[in-house]
Amino acid sequence: MFFSVITGEDGQFVRTDIAAEHWKGQSEECFGWWKSTVKHVAENASQQVSGETLQSLFERLVAQPGEPDTLYILTLLLLRRKLLRYEKEITDAQGNRLLEVYAVQTGTMYQIPVEMPGHERLEAIQQQLATLTNA
Repeated sequence: MFFSVITGEDGQFVRTDIAAEHWKGQSEECFGWWKSTVKHVAENASQQVSGETLQSLFERLVAQPGEPDTLYILTLLLLRRKLLRYEKEITDAQGNRLLEVYAVQTGTMYQIPVEMPGHERLEAIQQQLATLTNA
């Protein structure tokens, strides 16, 4: 557990992270603060899903439209893992925003609907992806 504090310095906002054992409460010059926790890396290391598994799931979701928000979140994950490369964002004739991405391993271009889910749906997608990647 640690605390983060936002203060001002030379006309700029500055974030400082403070270990819980050194936290003495918010100071006078503090604009805001919050408490956070960090999971240990060892907890997540064994749960890493291979790029091939994620790529396969992505191709399955592209072939079976119906859950654009799940596909969009998986696309963002693959972009972060550098398995997809962002090319550009476009708007189709109906006014829908699409991400144009390039699959590095296959050389295929995809147009993915930009469909950001709400917080509750995001948690459901996270569970769904965990289930699909462990299947």
